[in-house]
Amino acid sequence: MNRRSKKALRAELRREILAAALSVFSEKGFHGARMVDIARRAGVAVGTLYQFFSGKADLYQTLLEEVARRIHGRVLAVLRKEAPVLPLLREFLTVKLAALEENQDILGLHLREVWEARFQGVRARVLPELYEEYLSALGEVLSRLPHPLSSRPRLYAALVDGVIATAVVEALEGRSPFPTAKDLWPLLTRALIPEEEAHAP
Repeated sequence: MNRRSKKALRAELRREILAAALSVFSEKGFHGARMVDIARRAGVAVGTLYQFFSGKADLYQTLLEEVARRIHGRVLAVLRKEAPVLPLLREFLTVKLAALEENQDILGLHLREVWEARFQGVRARVLPELYEEYLSALGEVLSRLPHPLSSRPRLYAALVDGVIATAVVEALEGRSPFPTAKDLWPLLTRALIPEEEAHAP
């Protein structure tokens, strides 16, 4: 087997381990899951897990980070387009909510672990960096709107993101259906996007 084939097989095995880890973490929570459970679900020996990850916390952090990077990449690809503001914001909202809904298993798991105060010392290492880059890109788009907050783009972006996050958390907690762009766009246009812009052609 050549080096390229070995590398591809190793990458595939890593993906299978991460998928198994997500399944086990979702069922048992971070603290209830054991490396042996994850290995069994992935169909590998426990020692194989340690060829890729230093332990359960590292595996969990990696899982969170990879999901975060995928969502981040999709959202930033939209925010960095050259397009009129309102269609761009509609597309951003659609893409972000779709990406979050597709990954609601890991998002719901992380939310439960954090809110139940049982999550000791495990933090995704790149999330603050990704969040700042995201707020900066969103703020840059929002700064083009004729709104009093346009001069404070980071705050403006944080407020818009807060509306989205609140609706998503409500869904993850089982209190409402997962939000769509159709659900949130009217709220955003009433609360944070100038009416004249919302109705502009």
